[in-house]
Order: sequence, then structure tokens, then C-alpha cells
Amino acid sequence: MLCAGVVSCFAQETTNRSSVLFILDIAPEARSSGMGDVGVATAPDAVSQRWNAAKYVFAKQSRGASLSYTPWLSKIAKGMNMGFLSGYMRFENSAIGISALYLSTGGIDLYTNDGTSVGSIMSGEYAMDVSYSRLLGKYLSGGITLRYANGLKVESTGSASGGVLRPSPAFAADVAFFYTKPMDAFGTITNLSFGTCISNLGTKVKLSGDKEMFMPMNWRLGSTWTVYLDKDNTLATSFDINKSLVPLYYEKNITMFEAIGKSFDQARDFVWSAGLEYSFAQAAMLRAGYHNSKNNRGYNYFTLGAGLAYQSFRFDGSYLITTSNISSPLSNTFRITMSYLWR
Repeated sequence: MLCAGVVSCFAQETTNRSSVLFILDIAPEARSSGMGDVGVATAPDAVSQRWNAAKYVFAKQSRGASLSYTPWLSKIAKGMNMGFLSGYMRFENSAIGISALYLSTGGIDLYTNDGTSVGSIMSGEYAMDVSYSRLLGKYLSGGITLRYANGLKVESTGSASGGVLRPSPAFAADVAFFYTKPMDAFGTITNLSFGTCISNLGTKVKLSGDKEMFMPMNWRLGSTWTVYLDKDNTLATSFDINKSLVPLYYEKNITMFEAIGKSFDQARDFVWSAGLEYSFAQAAMLRAGYHNSKNNRGYNYFTLGAGLAYQSFRFDGSYLITTSNISSPLSNTFRITMSYLWR
């Protein structure tokens, strides 16, 4: 990973990077990131907008807000951190949600193909969302999210000061659906949920001259099975499949729909994630998960997470451990989330 998406190296061309705006491809909150980065079909919470805004319609609480912070991304750059703010309001048959995400990329050293240093840059990225979701049936909902994203160059040094440019603004939309239904299985009460979301469908990002890149378009499909063991103990298992809709190699002057088609032709592999969440009295949670993207991006990782809830407050934390020879850029990264839900 040469740098975050806001950086366009002006020196020699390196590889055909297939997308920009790095923040839109990171799990910014602690609950899902503690379960291997699953989230499209997990139980609704205040951070659902990141994964599937259609879940808000089925939230138990009428309103919620959360603040997430990732203080340590040292495998990517020194001084890098990320903040995520989200909230929602549910009505009788619909809901609205908002979120804001900011990434400070810290200091990034830039090099040409032959390893010559051309200086460094400090920059940031941000995105703002608004969503609307509505009940489509007793157990089915749909939602749409509109997004504005951009990057901001803060400071550059060396010859990089003349060649790193701020990208153009980007506009995108997510389309999502969520299905959830209680059912009896093995003599106990359970709940089965399915979710899908196609995200970041929108404009290209122009970097410099005639260079432009697609946003990280993705298609995610998943399910969650929640088993209520007794009145205090709950176990949820989740499984997500994620497919990048960006071609592996960029081709100039192709449309968004052509790019999606080429993403299948160029064998962008499916990435899968699996996670577990154990809850005791809805007050203490333990989580674990595994994320497999070896054939697609070169690394796998294992995640751990925990949560505590008291009245309307909830605190979640997660930690990522690389399990492949190639270390994940997010290896040894902590993520924390604090939420407040109005009952």
C-alpha cells in the first residue's frame, strides 16, 4: 500500500491502483471489526450505516448515536488515526441515519519505482453520509445511502510538494436490503437474518491531469443466526461474503457498469468473513472472528473483541492479529466505540 487514497505519486507509474479514498474500505468501528469485519446482517445498532442502513428499521431503540476511534494504524503510517461518528432515528415504518468519517494519514514517505525518496506528505480523508430506510414487509426492509467523500492535503516536503494533488470530490450511493425473522429451531427460540449491500456506486475520483480512479465499489452479502440459549445467554454466528466491484487493472474511459463487469472478468476473488458474538444479559459481550482475503489482497487475520453495556451506554473494543505471512496493514490495530441508545 503506497499511501492512503488521497495521495497520487507524481513520479513514475507504479501499479494500477484500482480504487481511492482509503477510508471507505476500512471497518471503522469496534463491534464488527471484533467479529472479522462482518456486519451486513448483524443485529441493528448505532453504527449500522457503515454496513447496511436498512437495518435501522428493525432497531429496538428509537434513537442511537456512536463515536468510534482507531488510535493506532502504525503498520500504514506514523501518527495515523481514524474517527467515526454515526447516529439514527427510527420512526414507525422508516428510519434516517447520518455518519461522518475522518482519517488522518499521518506522515507517508513517497518513493519512485527505483526507490528514490521524493519527500513525504501529511494528509487526510473524510466522508459524510445520510441514509433513508423503510419497511418493505413484515420482515424485510430496504435502504439507500448518499455519500460525499474527499481528501485534503495538509503538508508536503521535498519534491513531493509539487506533485501531490488533492483529488476531486466524490459522490456515491449504497443500496441495501435486510431480512430478519424469529423462528424455532432445535427446541429453542432463534432469529435468522440476511443482508446485502452494494456500496460506493458513484463518480470517479480525478487525481491529476487525466488520471482518475474508481471509488472502492463493493457487493456484500451475509447472514446471522442468533440463538437465545436462555433468558440471559445469547450466541450469534455471522458469515459475510464480499466482492470488489472495481477492476483489478484500471482502464481509461470505461463506465461504472463496465467496470463492475470487468471486476468479474478479471477474477477479483470473493472475500469471506466469519464471526461469533456471545452476550450475557445484554450487558457483557465477547467476540471473535476470522477474515480471509488471501487470494484477493494477500493477507488473512483473526480478530478479538469485547463489549460492556450499562443502561443506555455501551463500550466496545477490538484488536486485529495477522495470521498470514504477509502482514495486514491494520495488524495490531485497536478500535474502540462508545454508543448511547435511547430506549
